[in-house]
Amino acid sequence: MFSCKNEPSINDVISCTSDVDFHHSKIIRDAKNNFEINLGKHWKRELYFDDYQSRIYAADTTRNFSSSFIIDVTRFKGKIIIEEAFKNKITTQVLATTKTYIIQNSIIKFNDQPAYAIYYFHKNEEQVTYNIQYYIADQEHYYLLSAQINGSQNFTKNNCEILQIFNSLKIIP
Repeated sequence: MFSCKNEPSINDVISCTSDVDFHHSKIIRDAKNNFEINLGKHWKRELYFDDYQSRIYAADTTRNFSSSFIIDVTRFKGKIIIEEAFKNKITTQVLATTKTYIIQNSIIKFNDQPAYAIYYFHKNEEQVTYNIQYYIADQEHYYLLSAQINGSQNFTKNNCEILQIFNSLKIIP
């Protein structure tokens, strides 16, 4: 029996209700040549690696703080099994911080690989910070794509840009 239903994806966790053209972009490859991702051409970027991880950390430093976001894409050595127990562990860790609230979370797929995404916010006296964590299992490694949105100015546009960046991840065999 066949089903027309698509597997759940990151698009089901992050809401993007507008057409945002993420232009002036450049494909950036991590220092160990394990993955690449499409980021802003003029963004500030840092690449880091050691024996256990390879990371790309980036932000558009031309924006003011309340309309900015930070992207962190890391490939870790080690295996994770994405299932309900993993989801519960991450959810518990996130909610351990006071004044933190989950917007959406789900076990999903990334290119037929099991994945888990959680979207939440933390509120303090001065501001609200939104966070997205996207875990992707991949054989003997796993990926964590995370974004921190600093405030609610340009919130919809930021969500859509983050979604486009996350969807641009290409794992290099």
